[in-house]
Amino acid sequence: MDIMRIGNPGVKRTLAAVAMALAALTALAACGTERAQPTLAEAVPTLEPPPTAAPTPPAPTPIVASPDRDALIALYNAADGANWERSDNWLSDRPIAEWLGIFTDDKGRVSELWLDSKGLSGEIPPEIASLDYLKYLILSGNELEGSIPPEIGSLSNLEALDLADNRLSGEIPPEIGNLSNLEGVNLGETD
Repeated sequence: MDIMRIGNPGVKRTLAAVAMALAALTALAACGTERAQPTLAEAVPTLEPPPTAAPTPPAPTPIVASPDRDALIALYNAADGANWERSDNWLSDRPIAEWLGIFTDDKGRVSELWLDSKGLSGEIPPEIASLDYLKYLILSGNELEGSIPPEIGSLSNLEALDLADNRLSGEIPPEIGNLSNLEGVNLGETD
């Protein structure tokens, strides 16, 4: 066997030591000396395998702060997220695209927010305006109260706004008229 072909350095060292021990035993036997011949176990030095490092667990994925994540956290807190009917993965370290009702574009920005009939209560926070890539804002069938935040009027990419069947009150903010891409609005059954 060619020792040099073996890739593992520890195995190479062990085989080299065995080969040297065998050569020494053979040489001693050929000399015909009266001395007691060492056994193979005595002739081969004890070699310890090279230390192996324990596998390092992967580092936890850092939670990347972003305006989208911050806006969603503000919505969760303002709309009593702890008591929603479902809030799968919300506030977890999972990517926001894996949070219930959230869809993102190819850049990872929130493009759709579908939380209809999930038991949201409280108010819609003004931070919702930070979701500047948002196309669909669907919060119908909940128990949201207060007024519609005028900041929604800065969501220039918004195509659909559905806030129907909530307990919203007050005037519809005129800023909603700034939404030039808006194709559908449903504010029915609000107070």
